[in-house]
Amino acid sequence: MSYNKVVIERKLREFLEEDCSFKDVSSQFIKKNEIASAKIISKCYGYVSGIEELIQLYEILNVKVEPRKKDGGIISPKDVIAIVYGEARNILLGERVALNLMTHMSAITSSTREFVNYIKKRDSSCKIACTRKTNPGLRIFEKKAVELGGGDTHRLSLDDMILLKDTHLKHYKGNVKKLLSDVKRYSSFSKKVEIEIEKTEDVLIAAKHGADIIMLDNMDHKQLKESIESLKTKNYRERVLIEISGGINIKNLEKFLEFNPDIISSSKLTLFPNKVIDLSLRFD
Repeated sequence: MSYNKVVIERKLREFLEEDCSFKDVSSQFIKKNEIASAKIISKCYGYVSGIEELIQLYEILNVKVEPRKKDGGIISPKDVIAIVYGEARNILLGERVALNLMTHMSAITSSTREFVNYIKKRDSSCKIACTRKTNPGLRIFEKKAVELGGGDTHRLSLDDMILLKDTHLKHYKGNVKKLLSDVKRYSSFSKKVEIEIEKTEDVLIAAKHGADIIMLDNMDHKQLKESIESLKTKNYRERVLIEISGGINIKNLEKFLEFNPDIISSSKLTLFPNKVIDLSLRFD
């Protein structure tokens, strides 16, 4: 999967500039034009991502990359992920940016894969999704890492889909019907409408008045059960997608799956991945 290379290259150049605005004083003793090769090696178990970014980053520095693993692939300790070849100074100039980005993306991919595998073992068709809670400047990389782990990217940005949150509803003084009516009137037919609901009595109102997706946000066990049952009783359950969100992690995932939601979303995938990935670059 390839995301916008123009955007990625711009960001990679910014990252390189952040790490070295003038010159690498730690490597100036190395002779200019001295050619070297190095290996990027895994020091742990998990899933790797960021290989496309590694190649693109080193292209900027005129260093060749020979990947030995594919994005989303399994890694084990001592696995060679890629071999890089070029001027030693340039390899070192890109080393920390490359490893920082790859370890972060791989941690997200590995954490997402853990969620996905957990859900599959329980024969559930529920999708695991991240949220728009991403680290500033890193969204394109973090969303891609989730996708490489088998998760859903959810909204990529504010113009991707309509998501009406508690702030929108508060502006409408809690009137779900009026909010959805106005949104439907002014929005393009091409945009799906999701609404975040915190009160069980509002779930059926949202389903009746045009919501395509209903997010049951931060509801307890009783509220979730009542919400799902109300939709089933009135034959609305199959007309809408149900997303459960709020405080979800790998340890409590089981109790949310019992409600058979279509989507479970968690900001932990991007903000606090529970898998730690350790990679290193070593010269031959």
